Amino acid sequence: MRIVGLTGGIACGKSTVVKAIERCGVPVIDCDKIARQVVTPGSPGLRDIVKHFGNDVLRDDGTLDRKGLGQIIFNDSDKRKVLNKITIPRISRTIMWTVLTHFLIGTPLVVIDAPTLYETKSLLPLCHSVVVVATTEDKQLEWLMRRDGSSEQDARSRINSQMPIKEKAKLAQKVIWNTEGVKEAEGKAIALVKDYRNNLGISRLFCVPGIAFSTLVTYALIKFLI
Repeated sequence: MRIVGLTGGIACGKSTVVKAIERCGVPVIDCDKIARQVVTPGSPGLRDIVKHFGNDVLRDDGTLDRKGLGQIIFNDSDKRKVLNKITIPRISRTIMWTVLTHFLIGTPLVVIDAPTLYETKSLLPLCHSVVVVATTEDKQLEWLMRRDGSSEQDARSRINSQMPIKEKAKLAQKVIWNTEGVKEAEGKAIALVKDYRNNLGISRLFCVPGIAFSTLVTYALIKFLI
């Protein structure tokens, strides 16, 4: 099984790429979706967040006020570390269970959609390769302002709070440069899937990378699941 990590900057077109990959029949593990699942009402994750940050981070319906919590941790690294300590282990366990399921049923290609893949680094050992969706600084600013209706100052602040897209692109094995928008991103995503499928080769269970992957899965089970 080949695992591909997918990441990129805000407003670079990664969501468009993900949708195109899914339409090609490739399963995508959405880390943001999992992050929301581990803090649903009544979950241990949400209880721990409320314990540390108070009831002010809850909406009237008992769900997590993600925007409000984000404002609390945005400029406070200590509080951000507390939140990460609560959520990251739970997110990691869910991701590992999903990866293991695909491994056991023989899924040939899986994509992990992880916006902070390079920042957290925890999922990098699972990935055979990493794809970054990138665009120019001007396009990123333009698309973010248009998408969110934000001011230039707010948009720049959000972009600058992330790892620079150029740095991510330098680290990746493949880069989808998206400067034209949806059609370009979709076309390059489809071409990417075809390329990976054409190069899957013999099952990794019978080669050195496959043995290494099996060992890694075992290690992950011990570390995250038990």
